[in-house]
Amino acid sequence: MPLIVTGGDGALYHELQKLRVPFPEVVILPTGRGNALARDLRRLPAPATIDLMEVEVIPDCGAPYKRLCGSSVSFGYATQVTRQAERFRPLRRLSYAAGSVVTWPQMLTFHIGYEGGALEARRLTGVLINNTRHVGGFVGFPEASCTDGLADVMETRSGYASQMLHNVSSMLRLHVWRPARRFQAREAEVHAPVPRELMLDGELVSGIVAIRVKMLPGALVCRAL
Repeated sequence: MPLIVTGGDGALYHELQKLRVPFPEVVILPTGRGNALARDLRRLPAPATIDLMEVEVIPDCGAPYKRLCGSSVSFGYATQVTRQAERFRPLRRLSYAAGSVVTWPQMLTFHIGYEGGALEARRLTGVLINNTRHVGGFVGFPEASCTDGLADVMETRSGYASQMLHNVSSMLRLHVWRPARRFQAREAEVHAPVPRELMLDGELVSGIVAIRVKMLPGALVCRAL
């Protein structure tokens, strides 16, 4: 019997935390604002066997805990846009575009490592780790796939004008301005020197100092209606 999830990426996120292996097939009725995973699923044969991201979250206070994510994990810019988009919820999908207009990128320090490598200090406006082509309802990673066992990573360091040009290019599916560093990884670790807000599939969690992300290839059978 499939599990039916009505909502967007956040609704699926909350259901994933309740599931235990073996996971049931999941059917998504996309009624959220971004619906990133559902938009990706519509390009795939149904049902599709998709990857998930296992995220170990390390808060400033309290014990570490793990979460399962289907679409996006971020510190910095994408998290700020998600926060601002809450102000524009009536605009639905366009709430993220509106949120980006009033978000000023801030240069932050992170210590980041990939594939189990040493952590390196980086000055960035944000780091976005994605399992889907879509981000906030728009195609942010045109080459990404939720079935390849790899996360698509974007490290941003642009100022407001350059970031907005990138956003508009992505929204129009032109992808002519791509100033961010992009690559793929199976594992990632990000540390913030001070507690910061973390975005997990559109849900915001404050007071987080580090995350460890590991891909779980072919972890979930899923379809979107």
